[in-house]
Amino acid sequence: MAIRDILANNVLMMTIAFATGFVFGGLPALNSEFAMGSLVLVMSLSLGGLSLRGLDPKKHARSTIIALFMTWGMSSGVTIFLGQFFEGQIKIGWIILAAVPSAVAVIPFTYMLKGDMQISLVSSTFLYVVALAITPLMTFVFVGTAISPITILWYVAVLIFLPMALSRGVNKIPLSGQSRTILINIFFFVLTFTVTGANRNAFFADVLLVAGLLLVAVARTFIVGTLVEVISRKLKVDRKERIPMVLFATYKNTGMAAALAVALIGSEAAIPATICIALEIVWFLGLTRLVYPQPRSIRTTR
Repeated sequence: MAIRDILANNVLMMTIAFATGFVFGGLPALNSEFAMGSLVLVMSLSLGGLSLRGLDPKKHARSTIIALFMTWGMSSGVTIFLGQFFEGQIKIGWIILAAVPSAVAVIPFTYMLKGDMQISLVSSTFLYVVALAITPLMTFVFVGTAISPITILWYVAVLIFLPMALSRGVNKIPLSGQSRTILINIFFFVLTFTVTGANRNAFFADVLLVAGLLLVAVARTFIVGTLVEVISRKLKVDRKERIPMVLFATYKNTGMAAALAVALIGSEAAIPATICIALEIVWFLGLTRLVYPQPRSIRTTR
């Protein structure tokens, strides 16, 4: 297999990144900076092929409401319920994870799986605006400490509006479909490598605790995602619409949750989000290979 074919294969690239990040620990001194920078670049490249002119939020009102339900109804409901089986900081960590909005990575994941990018972008933007009220309210009700809306505004500015602005410059660069895919895969490699490496120590904690955390992480990701996919298929929802639905139901902003848990409660409260970060990477590999498989010619040459 030629180097270019390897770089264009997102499943292979993410598998290698996950394995090497777990073994070598990522880039310990700069994990956070590299992860944030690579996510911004992935977002910018993913949005580069999307025309923002004429984008009508009203057209996607139904999809946005569904995304809202998937994020804070389905995902948060399951997470809070299963989190009740734990105590102390771990229990609070699950609640904080339930309170944060969907992962910004839903947008590039939608692109890589060939889902509806307009639904993904409009819904993500709406969810982060709504999160200014929902996230502080949920943490105040369940934890007793409200997250500052300023913190969420920072995530909105850096991870949504900045990539949207940079994507307009990306449009002016003559990139073939394969070249764009290769660049996205390279930056996703960096993101996966650093995030996995930064959080690998969580798997070496108390064995029984980690096992319980993994069971909850599997339930809120693999089981919930599979249920949403099966039900939406039976309802004959179009594949391009199903993809963002499943992503909104299974991906939370675990990076935000971990950071907030440490700042508000303590390092132990960040363990649930940390465990979920690794499981969500594996879930995406499953989505790419099993749930939404693409012909080899598309996966390696688009």
